[in-house]
Parts: sequence; C-alpha cells; structure tokens
Amino acid sequence: MSFTLSAQELNMSQSAVSQQIQLLEHHLNQKLFLRANRTIQLTDAGRSFLPLVQDSMRQLNTGAAQIFTPLNQAVVEVNVNSAFGVLWLAPRLHRFNTIYPQITIRQLGTNWATDFDISTAELEIRYGAGNWPGFECHPLVSKQLRPYCSVANAKRIRQPSDLESMVLLDVIGTPQGWSKWLEMMELDNTDEQSHQYMDSHATAVSMAANGFGVCLMYDELMREGVLAKQLVAPFVDSISTEGSYYLCYQSDKDLSDASRIFRDWLLGSGAHRSAR
Repeated sequence: MSFTLSAQELNMSQSAVSQQIQLLEHHLNQKLFLRANRTIQLTDAGRSFLPLVQDSMRQLNTGAAQIFTPLNQAVVEVNVNSAFGVLWLAPRLHRFNTIYPQITIRQLGTNWATDFDISTAELEIRYGAGNWPGFECHPLVSKQLRPYCSVANAKRIRQPSDLESMVLLDVIGTPQGWSKWLEMMELDNTDEQSHQYMDSHATAVSMAANGFGVCLMYDELMREGVLAKQLVAPFVDSISTEGSYYLCYQSDKDLSDASRIFRDWLLGSGAHRSAR
C-alpha cells in the first residue's frame, strides 16, 4: 500500500509507478486506489481485482520457471548466519519458492568465523566486515543500528534517558553497540546500566519482543516476519557499525545454475539496494 516502496522494489521512480497505475485504471475504466493525505487504499474494484492478479502472476512465474529454467529438482546448500536466516530469509523465502518450486534451499546455520573455514556450500551469508580474501561479497544489510523494543516498553520511553531504567541487550561480536549509541545521545552515566549479552541478533530480538529489554537492530531485519511485527523503534537516531550481513561465494569458482539463480534473487529482492 505504498507507491514509494513499490518503486523501490521494482527499481523504478515513484512517479513512473504512479503513472502505470493511472494508465491501468484508465484502461479498466475503474479506480483501483483511493488517494488521500499521502495514503492509499484499495477501492472495492481493486480488492476484487487483486486475487485475480496474484493468481495470474503466480501461474505465470511458475510456468516460466518450469519452461525456461534449465533445472530439475535442484538443491542449493547455503551456509546462513542464523540471525539473518530467522529475521530476514524466513519471512521471504516463500516468494522464491513460488517462482522456483523445483529448487530446494538447504540452510545450514553458521555464526562464527571458525565455521567459514569448514564450509562446503557454494553460497554463504556471513556476518562481519565483508573483507574475506578470495570471496566476492555483496552487502545485504545497511551498516546502521538503532533501538527496538516491544510496544509496551516503547510506551514508557519519551527520551533517550528513559532507557536508563531498562535492560540493554548487547550482541557479542557487534563492532559498535550500546556504548556508542548512548555516547551519541550524550548519556555517559551508564556504568550501573543493566546489560544482558547473547551471541545472536535473533536471540536479542526474541528477548526484546518478549518485553525483556531493548536491542539494537538493523532496519532491514525488522520489516517483515512475526518477530518484526512485535517490535517498534522508539527513536530515529542510528549509529554506523562496521558489521553487516554479506552474501559470499568464492571468486575463482563458477556457481551452479541453481546457486546463481538464488544469488540473483537475493541480490534483486531489495535488501542490497537499501544497503547502498
């Protein structure tokens, strides 16, 4: 329900998307959207038309994949950072399956640099600085962190100093964390601040969603999914961090057809564009 977000996903301008919608409405001789106060809603005709469009697109994508993709029940093994798998990939993987039902994605969870050396997967989604020798690395998440917490806790927050009474959830291995964010907010008296530590952003998000504290999180990981719906960002202020999530593969080896297709889907799904 946003022409702006649709334009980002389609890699088009907002005005181009709006013009296409107007042309479609003119062709159908029916209004599909109600536009008011910078918001849009589907009309009755639009709500009736939507399922037909969705079914048609799903059938077209599936048929095109079966006819033109040189694959037959392929399996792509991917080493995935567990937090990225839970918070970003899990809410979106059904879209890939709709287009390429014949490709099975086999996810193997990895979190630490010691896991990288023993990997046999063609594709990996790693957390780090993105400077692994011998690998081509594509950023999937922007290097910005800001606080997220449950709706109930957000109601208790009016200004940064209100965080002093809350538990701060710190992810081990994150290059920049709460100390930098609090310093940016000029909150220096945090020696007595209660902290909890964990080794995964997924754990931090789960704890925050259950009302236990406030975590620092990447916006891209909080846009979809069950956990994301339970959290809100009480502040717009964010800090830059050296750590991010990267799609990696060996630069001196050719990818299989199935791995190449999954790579292109990941890089075309919107994550890397918002990371620019």
